[in-house]
Amino acid sequence: MDARREDLGRMLRAWRMARDPALLPEPVPFRGHRSYLTQLDMALLLGVSERWYRALERGEDRKYAREMIDGVVRILDLSPGRATALHRGTGHQPPRYRAGSARPDDAMLDLLHQQRRVSWICDQAWDVLAVNAVAARHCPWLARPDANVMTWAFSTEARYQLRDWDTKWAGPLLGRLRLAWQRWPDNERLDDVVRAVRREPGVAELWERTADVRAPHDDAALPMYFPLVAPDPVDVRIAAYGRFGDTALRWLVLTPVDPAVVFP
Repeated sequence: MDARREDLGRMLRAWRMARDPALLPEPVPFRGHRSYLTQLDMALLLGVSERWYRALERGEDRKYAREMIDGVVRILDLSPGRATALHRGTGHQPPRYRAGSARPDDAMLDLLHQQRRVSWICDQAWDVLAVNAVAARHCPWLARPDANVMTWAFSTEARYQLRDWDTKWAGPLLGRLRLAWQRWPDNERLDDVVRAVRREPGVAELWERTADVRAPHDDAALPMYFPLVAPDPVDVRIAAYGRFGDTALRWLVLTPVDPAVVFP
């Protein structure tokens, strides 16, 4: 038996045992009250034989239907990462995930709101999921409904706050966007963001002209204008943080290069 498939079967069993039947959107066809789903429960919910489902958890190499695997994902409410592993492990193309599938947890939000710097959390497509009070005050666009970092950064409005936009911001931002677009080809929302950015004036030409553009180093200083902080632009560094082993979310923090600069 293939070791990778066998290990996937063990993980699937753990995911099944951790699933509370009371959380299922449909009635579970069993008698009594249990805190977990059995293999028979899964088989009945999926409309397959218990032997066929058991083979999946045993890691047996069979031609499991895509509909069956999709059903397992739905019943067990698997995260995008787990669903991708299950699809690939059974020979299927992983689904394309839309925005909204990743959310910051309470611990991440607590750290965000403790910051005295401009700070926000976004997903792989740069949709803004949470902002702290400092960010809402000094970058009010971050607090707008449906805010997206990249679509704003390439808008004409952004060039008022992102100083030296043509020489300091446009290339590095485009580099990050393009690398992400290649890294996560299954993210439909990221496709939408790329199309929106390329429709902005001059971006399509910049895209074609700078095929070898690279993202900046984390210590690159970039000028931004904060009218409530200083009359002149302030150089900031952008740092990105994330949860261990999780690339679905990024927590970004703007830190002034000059430690004497503070955000009121």
